[in-house]
Amino acid sequence: MRYKIIKNVTLILCVLFLASALFAGINSVQGKQTQKDNPKPGLDFNGPHYTLNILGKNNIGNGQYDNPDRHTMFVPLEGETTITYNLGDDFGVLDGNGLDDGECILQVPHGKDKNFMVYLVSLGKPGNGAEVDYVDKWTYDNETNQWYYLLGSFSIKGHNGKPQWMDITDVFYLEYYYFNTTLNQTGLIWEGYLWNVPQDLYDLTGYFWLLKGADKHIQVRFYPY
Repeated sequence: MRYKIIKNVTLILCVLFLASALFAGINSVQGKQTQKDNPKPGLDFNGPHYTLNILGKNNIGNGQYDNPDRHTMFVPLEGETTITYNLGDDFGVLDGNGLDDGECILQVPHGKDKNFMVYLVSLGKPGNGAEVDYVDKWTYDNETNQWYYLLGSFSIKGHNGKPQWMDITDVFYLEYYYFNTTLNQTGLIWEGYLWNVPQDLYDLTGYFWLLKGADKHIQVRFYPY
């Protein structure tokens, strides 16, 4: 099932030209990283990393929540929040208030040499867990001149006693395809991790989480390697 991109991007170029240009300029297909290739951080999860805290609240009052040095986002305990990911030079919370318009923004470092292992845990009590839909695959359709996205999903385990860490690195793995309706052809344009996506390709598409409900404290850690 395909879902139309929110930004409603319209392209003039036909898909064959697009595909040939992308293959010539940015095609860099790579395999998924695995835990066998990249061991977890220590059992105590020490070591350099960036920590993002997602706090479920009923209200937070008035305040400034766009300081990029902050590590905290506030989201409603009930309802849905879109967490949009921007590409930049460093980590930063660009919009930490999800209670005003239902959206938060996290900037992540971007570049060919960037690599991260990502872990998530529910820490708040009581914690019943939550569901997350995320962009999994992008497809360009030359009949409509639109990019479409396919959603994947994962469940955040609740905090029932001992916190349960989850390896969610592969959630950030994206695949880009083209679909030529005239020739009935589909092909791979690019695949890889969010932080490696070519900037011009990402500008046409994007990446976000749709967080459905929230625990009181969800923590996400990015470990560079």
